[in-house]
Amino acid sequence: MAHVGARIENPIAGESLTFVSTCEDGSTTLVCDITTVAGAPGPPEHMHPSSSELFEVHEGAITVELDGVLHTLESGQSLTVEAGVPHKFASHPELDGRTRVTFDVPGRIEDQLVTFSELARAGRLSADGRPSMQQVAVTFSQLADDTRATVAPWPAQRAMFAVLAPVGRLRGLKPFYAWGELN
Repeated sequence: MAHVGARIENPIAGESLTFVSTCEDGSTTLVCDITTVAGAPGPPEHMHPSSSELFEVHEGAITVELDGVLHTLESGQSLTVEAGVPHKFASHPELDGRTRVTFDVPGRIEDQLVTFSELARAGRLSADGRPSMQQVAVTFSQLADDTRATVAPWPAQRAMFAVLAPVGRLRGLKPFYAWGELN
């Protein structure tokens, strides 16, 4: 879904992302440069069951909440979030930032990033960056090994996906969207 040099934007999360290394281009890792706007919320808390995520701040600053502890990373600093650890990141409240993010076992994270940016671009996310529950079920049922929300235990999420994903698919929702696909 993405190739080296492709740039996508998520206006709700307050970020733009440029792909540096992608699975589509044959890499075994996913590397993205993410530019964040001061005070933007970033994505909701989540975890990656199979992949660690390395944040390397090149300019400005970001915050990373890792297992409930808030870390402020400034230019030249880095932090690795190990696989399976709940986390979220956001812009620094007062500084824009440019951060390189690397996933060592990306699975379909590349597709997820493009999809959520496309949903935001098309106005299909709430003000806090969340899609409809049916879209969550359709997309995240395909991402079990790659990304999981942390709002409920995994067995409860799987049960919800089993009920809502078929309904969402019947309504025409797809698990993944290409950049520019939605009206």
